[in-house]
Amino acid sequence: MGNGELGADVQKAARRQECSSASMFRKIDSVVTFVENSIMLVSYATLIAIIGFETIRRVFWGSNWLAGPDIALYAFVWLSWFAMAHNIHNNAHLSFTEFRERFPPKIRACAEVFDCLLWLGLAGIVIVTSWGVVERQIAFHQTIFGTNIPLAVGSLAIPVAWGFTVIRILQRLYRILFQREEHHTVHVPPELI
Repeated sequence: MGNGELGADVQKAARRQECSSASMFRKIDSVVTFVENSIMLVSYATLIAIIGFETIRRVFWGSNWLAGPDIALYAFVWLSWFAMAHNIHNNAHLSFTEFRERFPPKIRACAEVFDCLLWLGLAGIVIVTSWGVVERQIAFHQTIFGTNIPLAVGSLAIPVAWGFTVIRILQRLYRILFQREEHHTVHVPPELI
């Protein structure tokens, strides 16, 4: 076996490793996207069902379910925090896009990395503090008014969704650092194209 053949084998092995890393990246991305979309769909359906049902009850029977507004509120909390993670994945979150577009690619990438680091720092603060709230709600056996549903179920949305946000931020950081992805703004998620 000559040096040329050995070099070709090493290159093939490196390409296989790169392909398997990219494949693993896509698999994790698809699982996280599926979970995000499922939680947003269930939350949105719950929100619509409660608001619609309670409107009909109020108009025709003059009464409403005491827990309806609270459950609708927590469904909205789940929906909005997971939508944040989803928008970070699609790079459709709040950012200074017009300002960044004027920079050269390397400075733009540095700004993106700095942005990711800021998001990760904020995520750490939010996860730690919101988890403390969830623990207290569990310790005091708090429930959603008018139900036996633990209040922690609603509040758990914040640390869980921020955990998903951390995954999305790390994915973004990986794409910037290792795949040399240029900054781009996606206004329409790829699943809708």
